Amino acid sequence: MCLVPGIDVSRWQREIDWVRVASAGYRFTAIRATIGNYYTDPRFYYNWEEAKQAGLLVAAYHVLTPERPADSQMERFFDVIGDRSTDLPLVLDVELSRDVSPENITISVQACAELIESEEGRNPVIYTARWFWDRNVLEEADWTAYDLWVAHYGVDDPSLPSGWEEWAFWQYSDHGEVPGIGPATDLNWFNGTVEDLLNYVGGEPTEGERPLAGLQARVAVETVHLRSGPGMNYGHVGELQEGDLVNVVSFSGEDIWIQVEPGRWAPFRARGKRYMELE
Repeated sequence: MCLVPGIDVSRWQREIDWVRVASAGYRFTAIRATIGNYYTDPRFYYNWEEAKQAGLLVAAYHVLTPERPADSQMERFFDVIGDRSTDLPLVLDVELSRDVSPENITISVQACAELIESEEGRNPVIYTARWFWDRNVLEEADWTAYDLWVAHYGVDDPSLPSGWEEWAFWQYSDHGEVPGIGPATDLNWFNGTVEDLLNYVGGEPTEGERPLAGLQARVAVETVHLRSGPGMNYGHVGELQEGDLVNVVSFSGEDIWIQVEPGRWAPFRARGKRYMELE
């Protein structure tokens, strides 16, 4: 099984050295933004900007409080995110019952998920654990429409909540030691390779022109034509030769194109042909 390491964080991790996190090989992070309609994580803005600058793929997560109106929760969530561009889908954290009935928790989860999809154009990932979900959320909805971020510690393979047969992310520890972070940190896997993770992001470039957490690619064909943008229709601006190693600055395109320098793009995989391999 191929897995990609990542973390999720909140104010409890205090000040984080994101460059050290990236250098240790962590490729993605989910950052707590809000709880309910009443709380904004005071470290969200710092963590978002610094994680982006360090080259991690970033998502924001919202902790659902089922006793609060869904629309006001999502209003706060999107107000905090503002015009920031998220790499991974937004994450809906479902782990609080607050003495609310399963029927009403289910309604709240559905409403929040639908509002996220309406606002962002893609479904959120649902974070939960089997022990919570199976006793607090009804099976009446089609939960397979939402990718699962499952929490289960101390096992070789996580137990999945009802409604899912596979997981996209697995939080496998809540007491990890991560370079650049003092307190214990949640550790996660993405279910796939780095290339799968880039595909999962959906071909949208991260903000800015910076290496993606030290990611590099090597040319696997005789010659690769560099283009001025992420597509064969862009102008020819140079060439790479077989064996050349380049930093991955950002990625985009209907297939997968990588930006190797400002204004210089190379096909990683395009029109059914593979041009590079990740190092």
